[in-house]
Amino acid sequence: MVLNVYYNRRRDADILTLAGVIASGGLGEVWRVHSMMDQDAAATLETGVSGGLLRELGSHLVDQMLWLRGPATHVHGALDWTDRFGETTDCGLFVTLTHASGAVSTVSASKINHSTTRELRAYGSTGSYIASGADVQAEALAAGRRPALEPDIWGINVPENWGTLAVAGGRTQVASAQGNYARFYTEFARTGACRGGSADP
Repeated sequence: MVLNVYYNRRRDADILTLAGVIASGGLGEVWRVHSMMDQDAAATLETGVSGGLLRELGSHLVDQMLWLRGPATHVHGALDWTDRFGETTDCGLFVTLTHASGAVSTVSASKINHSTTRELRAYGSTGSYIASGADVQAEALAAGRRPALEPDIWGINVPENWGTLAVAGGRTQVASAQGNYARFYTEFARTGACRGGSADP
């Protein structure tokens, strides 16, 4: 049996685009990365000791930073708490990671503050990258669209949400990478087949 954690947000278009910018060397030595994902979605907040935003969305945002910048040596966090749903629940978060590479990343999120902000910022020795956008795949799925029906355009941010790389030579808009949560299943199936298991997802 092969087990894996479903960190689908490693396949978000915006985080894949940022990963490409970093890999290209466009930022030089990366010093800081900031990630904010606020959702105006109080009704979807899972409450009580087994719920909370840190366990739900926060775990994905932290995983994105560990995937981008490597292991963390120090972690500092703060949570916002609410009793409005009948059980004490964390409904907002702010986490700072110091990575073994020397880079620092922060992630923040909220669900009950009526904000719908998604922003990524990265700063390095040669410039900065800033992108604001939307949760493309989640919005598409909620609208009834499916990746199998539109494989060429699925998971790509619209041009008005493309990020900007700013360096000494000027500013460049960076085209969106293609995100695709469904690739998790094909990769997982391939792993199972390589280990002697079934290739069926």
